[in-house]
Amino acid sequence: MHSLNVGPGARVSARLLGAAQYAGNPPWWLVAEGFFVASVATLLVGGASTAAVLVGVTSSQAEAAVLVATAAVALYLLFLRAGHLLVALLVAVGFLLSPALSALAADAVLSGAGRTRDVVVTAVAHEPLDRPAYRCSVRLQDGSPVRQRLWRGCGPEVIPGDLIGMVYDPGDRVAPRGLEGRGPLLRRLAWTTVLLLVFAAVSFVATVRSYRVSSVGSDQPRGSGSASPAR
Repeated sequence: MHSLNVGPGARVSARLLGAAQYAGNPPWWLVAEGFFVASVATLLVGGASTAAVLVGVTSSQAEAAVLVATAAVALYLLFLRAGHLLVALLVAVGFLLSPALSALAADAVLSGAGRTRDVVVTAVAHEPLDRPAYRCSVRLQDGSPVRQRLWRGCGPEVIPGDLIGMVYDPGDRVAPRGLEGRGPLLRRLAWTTVLLLVFAAVSFVATVRSYRVSSVGSDQPRGSGSASPAR
């Protein structure tokens, strides 16, 4: 029988990082459960953003959907008694994922169904407290105004009266955007992919470390008798 360390240091470690009270490597069923939770959690946050964008909500609402999904995953991990530090890290990554996923989902819609047209710049605003710093107010060539200001394709070299490219969704599900090269899109894709991998990894580690195994070498999942893990 494995003797559990219940000293003050062990209790603090269990609260912050999870109990992980098993000898050696975690049992196979626990690893499988960790992969399952990580996969479902990642699909949940990614699906929340995609679904929100496809139904035509605003970018802030799409970001809120990702945060709600992140909160649901965090609450589930707390229910499993996952380490509080790991759950806090998961929430922090979720906050970074929120704008990244909504922007990438919008990019996917515009890449698949978007159409391009030239628009006339009517004003260029320099906003040093924002990123990026330049935003262009534009109108269609027939004189119709475009409600959203464009930052992609806008910069210090653009002046009122210039023509710049704009990509828009005929279904009006996402806001139009200025045209840009493939480089920025690939960087956003790489950044979002890294965040998703970190989110999945934290979910996996938090799940695996949240369990206690009652006997050394036990490889039985929960509910399988005396060798089942104890919370």
